[in-house]
Amino acid sequence: MATVKYYLRSKTKDSIIQIQLSVSKSLKMRNSTGLIINFSDWSEKTSLPKQNNPDNKNLASQLNDLKNFILKQFNNDLSTGVIFDSFWLKNKVNIFFDRVDIQANDNIVINYMTQYNEFRKFAKTKVGTDYQYIDLKKKFSDFQKSQKKTYTFLEVDKRIMFEFNKWLIEKGKLMESTAQRTLRNLKTILLDARDNGKVIHHQINSFSIDNIPAIKIFLTFQEIEQVKNLLIIGKDLSYARDWLIIGCYTGQRVVDLLDMNKSKIFIKTDLDGNSFRFIELIQIKTEKHVTIPIHDEVEEILKKYNDDFPPIFSNKNAKSNTALFNYYMKKVCKLAKINNLVKGKVFNEELKRNEIKETEKYNLVSSHICRRSFATNFYGDKRFTTPQIMAITGHSTETMFLSYIGKNSSDHAMNTAKTFKEIKDLEQKIL
Repeated sequence: MATVKYYLRSKTKDSIIQIQLSVSKSLKMRNSTGLIINFSDWSEKTSLPKQNNPDNKNLASQLNDLKNFILKQFNNDLSTGVIFDSFWLKNKVNIFFDRVDIQANDNIVINYMTQYNEFRKFAKTKVGTDYQYIDLKKKFSDFQKSQKKTYTFLEVDKRIMFEFNKWLIEKGKLMESTAQRTLRNLKTILLDARDNGKVIHHQINSFSIDNIPAIKIFLTFQEIEQVKNLLIIGKDLSYARDWLIIGCYTGQRVVDLLDMNKSKIFIKTDLDGNSFRFIELIQIKTEKHVTIPIHDEVEEILKKYNDDFPPIFSNKNAKSNTALFNYYMKKVCKLAKINNLVKGKVFNEELKRNEIKETEKYNLVSSHICRRSFATNFYGDKRFTTPQIMAITGHSTETMFLSYIGKNSSDHAMNTAKTFKEIKDLEQKIL
């Protein structure tokens, strides 16, 4: 028969009261109750506080209630195959006193995020997406500090989601579109917790997050021609101009673009004996193998460098190279008068955050404009199918590709409708 008895850990003014559950002669477990008492107020005879004042009477009553709770829990768990040890006892004591172990309780959102991020390390997930969830944990932790609150799943409702979104924009200095993406990632965490047996607030299931599209900046074929025809003095600016044009006709991320060299050029021959030149590479971010037909504009540049690519700007590391490319590219586009006013993300020095405002287009140019220009321009050319373009950019799905260039299914449908009209007009001319 299981018994419960209390002991003092020391004979001091603030002695910690310990609880011991004895199941048999060989199975005894002891743990702290977290309660303290002056040793002089403790009865060795009853193993309870002396009944000499109201506080001790209340403490004795509390300990008797804990004893009854532990014995009831023991009887409930006896038939379930539970392992009875000091961890079991500690957990039951914490449940009785309604205590939360901040470090270990995975009903606390920030603790679950840690587990979620650890799991992603062993899953085949994208590095960029992994970083978003690591950053989400940091931002939500900072948000909690500002609220002076540690949130459990049941406490995160619509109001908290809206407050977090407001904090991301005002204190986190995020663009609204980035804040919305962060909020979507938080909802993903909450729903994952629900699917793993956690009880979340019912409002989260139906909580919708507006999709605020990022502004897509790209160079048109006409603007690329302006860059091409620009008279440039200085090697770095000349190299930047050539890399920019190559990027707009190869559709790769900057890390893959500036890694191109002569060894990646191959010749392939079709069944009719026609030979074509291609650039073949494995994309660093996705590890996808892509084969890129070499456009005439690219061939023209390769000839300038003895059938090779322009020199890079720095041999230190990829980040330095990219930073210099961005710097010179802006200068090139400014000289080429790519200065029509467009809305875009501009850093506000006074507020120390990005803002959407109208500015000259060259201010918004960065290395990623190469890839987006290729995807957008060739998507707009009916001679090329979407799968053809995706095979070069490396997008996995058409939905991802259309989102990347700022299109959706209705744009696709409109293009189809225009084609139907052209077919009908052509048939009427023939008749």
